[in-house]
Amino acid sequence: MTTRFSKVSRWTQPRNSANYAASCHFQCVTAATADFRCDADSKAVEPRADQGLIGMKMAAAQQKEALGASTDKAVIDACKAFKEAGFKPKLVFRNLPPSHLYEKALRYEPGTHIVKSGALATSSGAKTGRCPRDKRVVRESSTEKDIWWASSSSGSPNYEMDERSFLINRETAVSYLNSLHHVFVFDGYANWDPEARIKVRVVTERAYHALFMHNMLIRPSLEELEEFGEPDFIIYNAGAFPANRFSNYMTSTTSVDVNLRSREMVILGTQYAGEMKKGVFSVMHYLMPKRGVLSLHSGCNMGAAGDVTLFFGLSGTGKTTLSTDPRRPLIGDDEHCWGPDGVFNIEGGCYAKCIGLKAASEPEIYKAIRFGSVLENVVVDERTRDVDYSSNRLTENTRASYPIDYIDNAKIPCVGPHPRNVVLLCCDAFGVLPPVSRLSLEQVMYHFISGYTSKVAGTEMGVTEPEATFSACYGGAFLMWHPMKYASMLADKMRQHGTKGWLVNTGWTGGSYGTGSRISLKYTRAIIDAIHSGALDSVEYAEMPLFKLQVPTSCPRVPDVLLQPALQWAAQADFNDTL
Repeated sequence: MTTRFSKVSRWTQPRNSANYAASCHFQCVTAATADFRCDADSKAVEPRADQGLIGMKMAAAQQKEALGASTDKAVIDACKAFKEAGFKPKLVFRNLPPSHLYEKALRYEPGTHIVKSGALATSSGAKTGRCPRDKRVVRESSTEKDIWWASSSSGSPNYEMDERSFLINRETAVSYLNSLHHVFVFDGYANWDPEARIKVRVVTERAYHALFMHNMLIRPSLEELEEFGEPDFIIYNAGAFPANRFSNYMTSTTSVDVNLRSREMVILGTQYAGEMKKGVFSVMHYLMPKRGVLSLHSGCNMGAAGDVTLFFGLSGTGKTTLSTDPRRPLIGDDEHCWGPDGVFNIEGGCYAKCIGLKAASEPEIYKAIRFGSVLENVVVDERTRDVDYSSNRLTENTRASYPIDYIDNAKIPCVGPHPRNVVLLCCDAFGVLPPVSRLSLEQVMYHFISGYTSKVAGTEMGVTEPEATFSACYGGAFLMWHPMKYASMLADKMRQHGTKGWLVNTGWTGGSYGTGSRISLKYTRAIIDAIHSGALDSVEYAEMPLFKLQVPTSCPRVPDVLLQPALQWAAQADFNDTL
């Protein structure tokens, strides 16, 4: 039997194979003009007779690859966790620099392009957002009492699975990864505080995923890499291979599974890179509170006087945009911890939404999208390689991943003192909340626990327009402990350090979604500036009915009428009914 391939990289298997993952050992390497054949009995990829020269060159290139990766494979073969899992890859590329990962992605991943700015544009396939309903956490004795488990009324994201089901999924992932011509491994760190640092090892099929995690984790030096040793947490990303939806605890062909006892994560059925990032974050949400350190879904920056601000908010509320301020060094845009000595970033990079991105309104993010950055699911002009940031043809959830030091004023190392301000960001789809409110500590706790906002289109699969939701701690999808644990820790720290609280609405005004309009970014930036400068400490406040919010009557560079949402509606009766 002979299987023919042409121009597109594929893996196939014998027709009557009993185990696809174990038998998926055929590979045809992409070439612009070559036509290859794969003999199903010999398992070898050989060129046609009229393509002998090309075949010889490719064989030589593959041999060179194997020799270059031999040292990496020796490191991997020595890993105790890999031995226990049965992970025995044929060829390993470990911690390749971005230039090499570009070459691999362009060679092996069809549809990948280098865009005009130098960034690598690629596709995550059918899944262009997270799949929270497919997240599973192993229920076992050592962590069972700690976890906030999902139930019909709890609102928890932690759907359980037993350890045997996890091992079956891990076996599926490992068998698939073992079958490939090569895999990529990235070793990096989570947490900039050396006392809290966690060693993370990522295994993946795609160069794009390796480059993504190269950006998002803290990159080790050559000396640190040589002494990396056993990882504290491992991600097996076999996202191109589906989960068996008929297996116990599975509800689809996608499964994102975390085992806190073995410190492992398995990804099947989705190639969306954000699952890896948020998997690490979920584990930090478990480990850090055990050490008395508060883990937070927040952005963070610092002023010249050492004044730190935390920005809480779900994706699409402006957390990344507002924390990335040219006048305030960026500590991080999404994931932080608040410990005994202050705050520190969990990550080594940023993952920014780039739908509608413009150099004029978000210059720091726009400039960060250059060589080494990953553009995910954006529309690229085939001829000019320009990116159409306004297009949502593939998804609303277009993304850019880049190292944090691509932001000109990033604070390296990404640590800071105790916060002076906490800003709770919400995207109010009803259009009734004011653009800014001053909160008491009790109100901070209320809004932090309820986490009212709107899911923005594209952030999760199936979300096509803003949906009002309540997400505990402004990050309910990633919590491991009950929300009250995080809330009580936040209250204690704010009380101890005299931190001020603010509610900032980046959503709609003048009406609900579909009738009103989104609050202008320039006004939101002016509000944040006033919080930082202390300008809002000396203005008069009016109490908003029902919510008892303290709303400033004036703010520099913001129209007074905008601060009172009722005045923005055409009909007062409609506002009252919505309220």
